Amino acid sequence: MKFIGWTALVAVALMGLNGCGGGQGQAIAKIGDKTVTQQEYLQRTEKMLTPVGFANNQLSTRPAGYEALLQMVREQVLLDMAQKEGVAPTEQQVEERVQRLMKEDANLKRMVTEQKILTLDDVRRQVRAQLIQFNLLTKGVTVTEQEVKNFYEQNKRNFYRPATASVQVLIVTNRETRAKIDEDLRKGLNFRSVAQKYSQNPAAGVQLGESEVPLEGPFPNNPQGAFLARLAEILKPLKPGETSNWIQVDANAFVRVMVVSKTAGRQLPYEEVKDRIREGLMLQKGQQTNRDLNEEIARRMLETKVDIFHPQWKEQYQKDMEELRKALEELQKQKQAAQPSGQAQSR
Repeated sequence: MKFIGWTALVAVALMGLNGCGGGQGQAIAKIGDKTVTQQEYLQRTEKMLTPVGFANNQLSTRPAGYEALLQMVREQVLLDMAQKEGVAPTEQQVEERVQRLMKEDANLKRMVTEQKILTLDDVRRQVRAQLIQFNLLTKGVTVTEQEVKNFYEQNKRNFYRPATASVQVLIVTNRETRAKIDEDLRKGLNFRSVAQKYSQNPAAGVQLGESEVPLEGPFPNNPQGAFLARLAEILKPLKPGETSNWIQVDANAFVRVMVVSKTAGRQLPYEEVKDRIREGLMLQKGQQTNRDLNEEIARRMLETKVDIFHPQWKEQYQKDMEELRKALEELQKQKQAAQPSGQAQSR
């Protein structure tokens, strides 16, 4: 049985603290024995997007700082659980996973090294939380090398990485602007400079973006998939630096695409993916034990003493925990109702 209400409650259960006081010096909160300092808190909130949701059929936002604090509570609860069960990841395990992700995930690497959206410490923190959940779910689970090899051979097509093109995309909704862009390109002006020139003018109806486009299928069986398949055929003969003609997207919008680079498709070898396969099989087996980790985390959050040194967020946290307590009580009633009558009476 799924724990209805956990995702919503925990997503709600702690978001945004702008300006903290309360005579507690540099402390923002205390989670069990862990003190959250102002520096730790501010570093976290700098990277936290403002959560957006629906309330009373209207878009609503909650302070990002409260979400950051909730995240810190949940991570500390997870760490305490892992330490109690003897499955907390080591620093070496965290570092090995970080290096693997930086090697495999080009977007993550770009966010750390070029865009500076994340630091390596941010990635380590996220990885540590993921490893803790993985270790808790897979405690006592083993997967043999033969199981991993069999899965790879039976699903080899899933480990083929299609050829892709990295492209710059110019989206234009104004006919006159399209004509001006064509004229500039005929004069030999650079695609990037032309795109930037018109995209900076709001009245021109131009948007400039970047994307990674698959050049091989299978593509989804829907209008978007049909467009991707059509775009792939247009891009295949183009070399880096070459530009497509205008491609109609809908009644008003046209796109023109410049190929920045291309990556050939390749079959990922067994050695490169065996760790991912093993982890997936371990999770599959771990989930079959019917351990409801979300429910356990929720109960531990209620049991963990949390002191928040900001009156507004302290009150909000207490309200959220009360809602969480009610949801757990309702869950218990659902479980009891689902049991055979004799078994329910014996409890």
